[in-house]
Order: sequence, then C-alpha cells, then structure tokens
Amino acid sequence: MPNRYRTGLALGFVVVITACGSAKPSAVVIEVDNAVITTAPAVLTPIALEKKTTTTTTVRSTSSLGLRVEAEHVGGYKRNLFANWYDADRDGCDTRQEVLIAESIIPARIGAKCKVTGQWFSIYDGVTTTNSSSFDIDHMVPLKEAWDSGAWNWNKDQRKKFANDLDESFFLIAVTARSNRSKGERDPAEWMPTSVSYHCEYARIWVQIKRAWDLSVDPAENTFLTRTLASC
Repeated sequence: MPNRYRTGLALGFVVVITACGSAKPSAVVIEVDNAVITTAPAVLTPIALEKKTTTTTTVRSTSSLGLRVEAEHVGGYKRNLFANWYDADRDGCDTRQEVLIAESIIPARIGAKCKVTGQWFSIYDGVTTTNSSSFDIDHMVPLKEAWDSGAWNWNKDQRKKFANDLDESFFLIAVTARSNRSKGERDPAEWMPTSVSYHCEYARIWVQIKRAWDLSVDPAENTFLTRTLASC
C-alpha cells in the first residue's frame, strides 16, 4: 500500500483551530477524553487563500470541525465549468498521469507520450491492478459537490486548479472505475468506501480538503462526519 495512505493522525469529536498570529495555517488541536493531540496544520494553497477572500456565501453556522454549515447551492453545475486534466508543469504528463506515477506501488515506468506502467492499489475497495485503464482518478471531493459547497462562486482559474489539485497527494486518488462511479457525486453521508478500515481516513481527508478550499458542509454531511470522526 502506498505510504500516502499511512498518515496515522488521531481524530476526535472536538476540533479547535488555534490562531498562529500569522498568514500560516493553524494547527488542529483535538481533544479526546481529556487528552490533547496537536496535528500538523492543514495546508492552504495560495489559490485557497486567495479564494477565501472572494467567497461571499452567507454563513449559517460553523461546525466543531471548523467548517461552514449551510444548505447546498442549487443548480448551475456543468462538468465543463471545471477544466479537464492538463499538463501544469509542462513535463509531458497530464494530471491523470502524474497521479498514476505517484501512486504506483512499484517503480512506475514512463514511456512515449507519458504512457505509464506500474501497479496500483485502490484503497476504496482493496483491488490491485497493473492495468491503469481500469482505474479512474477520483476527485476525493467530487466536482459537483465542490460546486454545491462554494465553487459556484469561484472564477475559472480557481475551478481549474481545484480539478487538478496536486498540492496534496490525497486530493486526487487512483481507484477502481467501479468504486469511483459507485461514489458518483455523493458526500460521505450518502456514500463511503467499501473498505471499512478506510472510513476514518476518508472522513479526515474530506474535512481537510473542504477546509483547504473553504468549502461548506450541509447539515446532514456535518452530522455524519462529526459522528464518524468521534468514533475513530
């Protein structure tokens, strides 16, 4: 299994964001049965920081997870509002290929036109393959979910960067096409991976992405995430 899945962070019900007095992201302090655990700060990309100054969504409330809780935005989503895979660093490999290279559990080989060969493990359902065409690259937070949670208010460049976000290795993930399409556009309250052992990590990453991109959660989503992380 790739090291990128082995973050090993403790999780609890109460999450407190501590101010650092600077532009750097705050650490997350988690209280579990009177024990205090401080995790590494969530990484906010420049685009995420820029976007935080442009979002005008009306806030309903803030959850214990440090996320805005509000009803989802209704309507307007189209897939073409978010960019397809592209070669951001102009090395000949697009975003899909970059993820396949990074996630291969054996040394990946790169051929002509960045044809990638290797071996991949789908953390969602425990499937291993050497056939990359049977794997999709999943947006951990689906594009429509992002749209409904605040991306409707972003500009074109922000949506492009979200759809191709390689700043954190787990924001985009190689999984079986079957599991990705089973998930579709659903949030954790509506769908979770079949690998039960991954549920805590899945919820944690979901929260981290939403925090990094200043995306909201709806009430049912917030309740489910809070209960899930409290049990981890």
